[in-house]
Amino acid sequence: MPTLRLLLTFCLMLSCGLVRAEEPPPQPNVIGAAWVYTVTGDYEDVKTDLVDAIESRGIVISYVAHAASMLQRTSDAVGAVGKAFDRADILLFCKADLTYQLTIKNPHNLVLCPYSVSVYTLAGDWEHVYLGIRAPEQNVPEYAAVHQLLVDIVNETISW
Repeated sequence: MPTLRLLLTFCLMLSCGLVRAEEPPPQPNVIGAAWVYTVTGDYEDVKTDLVDAIESRGIVISYVAHAASMLQRTSDAVGAVGKAFDRADILLFCKADLTYQLTIKNPHNLVLCPYSVSVYTLAGDWEHVYLGIRAPEQNVPEYAAVHQLLVDIVNETISW
């Protein structure tokens, strides 16, 4: 009977919102060489959450590439018609211990650093914000830890 009582108490607490059921992590859409996660929200809020998720791990963002601005600025030079993004930034960073493991195994894995997370909105769609990371490098086992770091950062960003 005590087990039943505990179960009923837990169910009551869950239904009242006193206990939150563990939600499964968001799943990406695999699009070419990217894993793309979608969240509904404000671009600046999502970008701030992404920066916080990176920096809370003690990682320094080394560069922010303003992709949408660059594409807009160069559109005339390349004869582009229309635009793909309203807002788009790529945050670049490294984690020394993971990069060390990548490069000690094979110095040519340096090409996999810096790591990046893209945050963007598509042209005309201000409701959805996308977060993109590189698909896992299946042929580079040392990259698994880097990929997991990127997944964890995106999951934390989306869960806030």
